[in-house]
Amino acid sequence: MSLWHMMRWTFRGWVLVVRDEDYDLASSSIDRYEAENRDWPPQKVRERPRHAPSIIAPLLFVALALFFLVTGPVAQNSLWFQRGRAESDLILGAEPWRALTALTLHADSSHVIGNVISGSIFASAVQRRLGPGGAALAILAAGTLGNVANAVAYHALSSDVHRSIGASTAVFGAIGLLAATQLALDRHHAAGQKRTLQEIAAPIVGGLALLGALGANPQSDLGAHFFGFVAGVVVGLGAALVLRNTRPSPRPWLQVALLGTTAALVLGAWRLALPYRLVWPF
Repeated sequence: MSLWHMMRWTFRGWVLVVRDEDYDLASSSIDRYEAENRDWPPQKVRERPRHAPSIIAPLLFVALALFFLVTGPVAQNSLWFQRGRAESDLILGAEPWRALTALTLHADSSHVIGNVISGSIFASAVQRRLGPGGAALAILAAGTLGNVANAVAYHALSSDVHRSIGASTAVFGAIGLLAATQLALDRHHAAGQKRTLQEIAAPIVGGLALLGALGANPQSDLGAHFFGFVAGVVVGLGAALVLRNTRPSPRPWLQVALLGTTAALVLGAWRLALPYRLVWPF
């Protein structure tokens, strides 16, 4: 049933005008409409981080800066760089540990400072979802896999040996982890709500935008940045699939175990790189 009506502007704002005999019906219709749509559209469920803030991620990157004081810059060509830098042929051959040790080496002070700052920011965000131990292990895995994939690409496309150092591959791995976990751990799915294509694509598009903005320096290793991001997405999706079926819980013992595993992998890789050195090779 339709009612005659019109909208009129007054000094008090817009008003709806109806005939006197239709006032009660129009008023009740408006009241009924507002009651039926009181909870529409439904409010979006805001994501709640699974873990509390922690200083572990910044401390790990500070440790990376302190390690630079031990290794010195690449210009000195110390044994650390000779045995630890990423070299595509050796990574795919007899010395695969270089894919990991290269993440801990930096060319100069500006190189390490840039990675410490950006790495602390992105890793801190990742650990709100995976915990400090889970984030450390996932970022290390993404960086290592990124270096391996980069070595495979260079080995397939070029006859030259590709060499690289730096934690930036792991930093972009952290960006990929953020994108993947945002995509897979969002609470709309858990609440039974459907997401739009824009909501599905936004995390990955945002990650690619960061990749382009931060990793497209002509002097940087673009391949390592790209493969680090892709590896982060893959690792992040795997972690998210596990976490989606578990209740959020700090579980400190698990985080400590994951941190210990991360440290053991780094120390073990360097032990393989320097098997006969019992003292630091300055």
